[in-house]
Amino acid sequence: MQRPAHIPENAVYNEQSAQWTLGATNGDGQRIGHWKIWYGQEYLWMAIAYGDGTPPFRFQRFHPDGTLSEEADMNGNDKFIGTVRHIKSDNPTIEPFTGGPADKVANIWIAEFDFLEEDIYNAQRFFDRHNNPLNIDGTPLSKRPASVPANAHFVRMPYSATSWIGGTFNVRIMKCVGEYGEWDLNGDPVVKRLHGASGELIEEYKYDNGKLSNSRLYDKDSLVQSFYYREIEPAVVKNRTVYRNNQNDVESTYFDETGKQLFSVRKEEISKLHKRRYFNGQLVSEGTLTSDKENPTASARYYYPNGATLIDFIANDDGTGTWRLYDVDGQQVQEIPIAAEGDYKLKKWDTFMPVWADYSVKSTDTDSEAVTAQFKKAYKNYLTTQKLQALEVPAPLQAELEKINWETIDTSYGGNEGLPTAVNGMLSEDEDVADMSNGQIWMQIEHQGSVYESTYKIAGIMARMLPLYNHLPIVQLRLGRFLFRVLRLYQIREDEQLYTELTSSFEQALPHIIQWATGPDWETARIAQYILIHAGQKEATESLLMQEWQNTSYSAERRGYAIFSLGTIYIISGQNEQLVNVFSAAFITETNAFLRFAMAAHLVLATGEAAQDSWLAELLFVLADDEPIYYDFGSMIPFTNDGDVQRYIIALLGKAHPDTLEKNIEPVIEALPTVNALKKVTFFNAIFQVLFEDPSALEDITPIRKKALLLASEEVKKDPGFINRKEVFDAYGLPHDAFALRQLAGER
Repeated sequence: MQRPAHIPENAVYNEQSAQWTLGATNGDGQRIGHWKIWYGQEYLWMAIAYGDGTPPFRFQRFHPDGTLSEEADMNGNDKFIGTVRHIKSDNPTIEPFTGGPADKVANIWIAEFDFLEEDIYNAQRFFDRHNNPLNIDGTPLSKRPASVPANAHFVRMPYSATSWIGGTFNVRIMKCVGEYGEWDLNGDPVVKRLHGASGELIEEYKYDNGKLSNSRLYDKDSLVQSFYYREIEPAVVKNRTVYRNNQNDVESTYFDETGKQLFSVRKEEISKLHKRRYFNGQLVSEGTLTSDKENPTASARYYYPNGATLIDFIANDDGTGTWRLYDVDGQQVQEIPIAAEGDYKLKKWDTFMPVWADYSVKSTDTDSEAVTAQFKKAYKNYLTTQKLQALEVPAPLQAELEKINWETIDTSYGGNEGLPTAVNGMLSEDEDVADMSNGQIWMQIEHQGSVYESTYKIAGIMARMLPLYNHLPIVQLRLGRFLFRVLRLYQIREDEQLYTELTSSFEQALPHIIQWATGPDWETARIAQYILIHAGQKEATESLLMQEWQNTSYSAERRGYAIFSLGTIYIISGQNEQLVNVFSAAFITETNAFLRFAMAAHLVLATGEAAQDSWLAELLFVLADDEPIYYDFGSMIPFTNDGDVQRYIIALLGKAHPDTLEKNIEPVIEALPTVNALKKVTFFNAIFQVLFEDPSALEDITPIRKKALLLASEEVKKDPGFINRKEVFDAYGLPHDAFALRQLAGER
């Protein structure tokens, strides 16, 4: 090989590596002194100081432009030990940097890794070209809390409270080995793990606000998972679950706050066709299964604590079977025959067993008690079904049923054939029969707010039946409640023809409904008043509701309901001006908190961005503290959908002028930490909607916006994985990251 001019005369060419090397060896062939290695025919690539041949050896590596790329100490096996330093170059280079996320951060120029032994490091650090320390994302190095070990480095991870990470990492197998930890911004632990030499997870501990919340201990044959009581120090196990035999054998044990065992439950899969359940170590039930998906159980048996048979099931060859309940002496008490096309749930061997996820430290019943109660419930359902099927159909109802083609009528789940029987059941004096019928009807006429032709037709039948049952007030009231529930459906007005047909069917029932609406029983009156909004004569209904509102002998709840009803009539009929005239004058003098809120809500709804400051201030005041109106507002559900006052107010605020809202938002910000997790989503949405609806707001961090951002940072730190809340942040272009929120607010 021809020697390039820049390579010294005494350098040797290595055919195998295609490199020129220069250096000496001692009598044993061991490298000594200063060695150099050139990259092919090109540039000085490496330099190693072997000294007298005793490690450590100082190693250096270079970029093509001659600047230092890497330096470290090596042991006798050519493995790094101690601190390894990587340096970027201003010029094109083939030299790698770290191979990690820091490579893409422009102002990170230097990276250091501390190697404990061959291939294993436990710390990493980053610097700019002037040796100023940085975080791995290129931001100035964060202040390390005293509780965070020196080898941990600062990171920000999506959906994680982690701010600091420390552990040992094997670069050869690209896995963590030994101890690993994560800490939040305040230095409280988030996760601690112990890994084996091959990277396998041996132990894992997770923390919530610095308190141990759950742990997992692994070995080759089992997994032990424990959950702990909150705020008890030292930590006390709440429940512990042991998984064995590839999770075919699972046992959960529950403890009280002193650590005393309450009970244990276990499920065991002997084989795919033989399963068992245990309570406190005693066999409770077992099933022999089949491969037939339609008839999955061949036999099942449940046991008393003394081992006697409590319940059994025997399947027949034709797909039928029978469940039987026995007393402690072995005498049959009840039986439930199962038809070939019967309820699939009753063909499952563990149908009466408690659902595994329902066990908790609050559970009080033994499994034997629970399965007995479930059997009796199923038996009652069986008897009720027999009664329903045996009911005679009254002639007026039969005439109504014959007007409808039940084979083609539109329903949610296609259970058309059973609807006539269920409608008949609604007229029964037997409450169990009526409840079953009601459930069967609702499954077919409504699904997640959607309505169907059957919704209107069946409600029309109920309305026409109502005046025929003066002799059975309990049936009349049941029909009224059913109609109230139908008219509450959000989409009920969408099909104008069917809706008009339905409201017309109330004509004969109106005298009864008006009588209810003005009667002393408030629960019945509120149902009737809502029906009248849809089906009553407008002028008469408006007059009735005005009297209800003005009657000071009534409760604020009843008077407020009248305000909501009146407001609805005005808005539906396009009388926004009339609404403002009626409510604005009364709002000024009203002192009752709920009545003021009810009027303010409808005034904002009717006026939008023209809403007066005093009306908006009233809503924001309630948003921050809903306690004074909480119970009264709960009765307004027909008008407010789900009864959540915060969600209701936020919908109204979206129609108002942002400047007025921003002036009054501070009490809402201050109240956010005190509400539960689900309401926090609502509060965040309200605060961000007011303060950050305009993207330019992020470039003008006013004091109130700074306050909101710092509060958001604290909340994200406490609960970083709440995905629904992250979606609210994303909607307004805000980071769901505690550190980034602090930076946005102008603080580190």
